[in-house]
Amino acid sequence: MPRVKYGAFVEKLQAASIFTFKTVENRVGREYAKVLIHNLKKKGKIIELVKGVYTFKKSPYMITKAIPKSYVGLGSAAFLHGLWEQVTRITVLSPYASLKVRVGEREVSGFKVVLKKISEKMFFGYELKYVEEIDEWIRVSDLEKTLIDLVYFNYPFKEEMMPKLLEAVDKEKIRRQIETMRRRKAKGWKKVLTEIKPYL
Repeated sequence: MPRVKYGAFVEKLQAASIFTFKTVENRVGREYAKVLIHNLKKKGKIIELVKGVYTFKKSPYMITKAIPKSYVGLGSAAFLHGLWEQVTRITVLSPYASLKVRVGEREVSGFKVVLKKISEKMFFGYELKYVEEIDEWIRVSDLEKTLIDLVYFNYPFKEEMMPKLLEAVDKEKIRRQIETMRRRKAKGWKKVLTEIKPYL
């Protein structure tokens, strides 16, 4: 099957944020889809974000595009907000972790990415942040939810990070988010309230 026939199709894939094996299979057939994707990976043109989902954009942040319900959180979010510098790996939080996508550490585009599970009740408090080098908007926990998640997960660097975050957060918004946890009966809301309340 001549490759040139699908040159325009590959260009369309390249223009997309992400694409799936199914998309390629529907266009060129299963066997050639395997060959095409294998060759693109071998040449270093694409990376696999999660099983069957690919991108031409070589950034670990693109994994949030591949997992619909997910956001960059904890230390990685604080880093993107300019409030933390010591980030060795990118943390992504998702209710889909362990259900549709394997939890734990993986390598994406040469970076370590850790996927952690968060309950549906705790899936809120994120915003879209523009990442210039990949020309994409990605989901990142806002300052208030980043602080809540640090306490909720008992993040190892929590004590070092909290002072800067407490200076930057909207305290009324923090109260509203803790109230959201309480209303949704999210596990751990009392712990979060107890730890953060003295600063509000």
